[in-house]
Amino acid sequence: MLNKSLIALSPLALSVLSFCAMAHEGHDHSHPSAGLIHLLWAAPVFVIGAYASYKLRQKYLENRDKDNGQG
Repeated sequence: MLNKSLIALSPLALSVLSFCAMAHEGHDHSHPSAGLIHLLWAAPVFVIGAYASYKLRQKYLENRDKDNGQG
């Protein structure tokens, strides 16, 4: 019972704490290196997405070829 109540209250606690943890003064988007810095932060997401897409496509084609060979 205690475990269920902790799970239920976790989102509330995290939402309250997130204001303190995420608060900052901001940053300047007009600096010449701002675009590069944002690209470097986003690059891992694109790389992982491309890799996952490649692997899913590879698995799809493998299954498709296997199904066509049996028919």
